[in-house]
Amino acid sequence: MGNEVYLTEIKDRLPSHLYVHVPKLISLFPQIEALVTLPKGIPDLLRKGIYFALLQSVVRLLERNTDPLLPEILPEYGELIRSVSETYSVLQPDTESNWLAECIQYGDKSAYHWEWKHFDSHELF
Repeated sequence: MGNEVYLTEIKDRLPSHLYVHVPKLISLFPQIEALVTLPKGIPDLLRKGIYFALLQSVVRLLERNTDPLLPEILPEYGELIRSVSETYSVLQPDTESNWLAECIQYGDKSAYHWEWKHFDSHELF
């Protein structure tokens, strides 16, 4: 399933702050997916959590004028996917939990961390 199709399917379930970015995200996600391996055959709630975290991290980077396709950033998506997947397997959340909201927060915090790690920390030291 292509990302454009999946984003179209879930866009109505996105929080409004992510929903408004869907047109930009649909153009970026095929490029990111070509470079990052997304797990196949995973539970739908985990898949949504991964996408919500990725979407929020890309949105945050865009808002901070950082290209989400920079070579420094691309490996970070794989780490985000691994971390969200591991957390899911430990917590085994259900649809009634705050899982998706937490994934969005994690994506947001991750983007800030990546910027600091790859750019801001170099300027400080």
